[in-house]
Amino acid sequence: MIQELIDAFDRDITTCLIETNSELIEVYDRYDGPQNERRCYIKSEDNHPVHFELKNPTAANVVFAALDNCIFSTQDQSRCDFSIGNFQKLYFIEIKQVKRGQRSSARKDAIQQLRSAISIFREKIDLNQTQLIAVIALKARQVYPLQSATRVAEMVAFKEDFNASLMEGQSHTF
Repeated sequence: MIQELIDAFDRDITTCLIETNSELIEVYDRYDGPQNERRCYIKSEDNHPVHFELKNPTAANVVFAALDNCIFSTQDQSRCDFSIGNFQKLYFIEIKQVKRGQRSSARKDAIQQLRSAISIFREKIDLNQTQLIAVIALKARQVYPLQSATRVAEMVAFKEDFNASLMEGQSHTF
């Protein structure tokens, strides 16, 4: 999948990509430091926070791709933070650090960012046989489907537009 991504984006994005078969993949979004380092990373040190974790009990080979401020520049339209997976199953994740009253607005922004990233990927790479999962990572630790009438409508629209499941949570099992 790494080569397909490199070919699709037609520029050097190798520093944005990591292949792994770890059974636990912990990802954090770096908000501080130099602008060119503000992106998502796989946690490599104990002092790094964890904003999303992917449990990979079968040790499947997956590719982590830092999207926001790496594959996509800060000048590009807003995209989700990262993707992780392979051609069988591919997650698109948007991490939102929000306070209690900001969840609805953050969720709306996240859905647009996920839509944008998935659209670009589908234009560049054949994902017709790939199970797509879009995840909004807010504060809740448990992954759960969106439930209100508005959220169900958003889930249905995502399924119709992208054949992708729309979920919330900070942890998922591959």
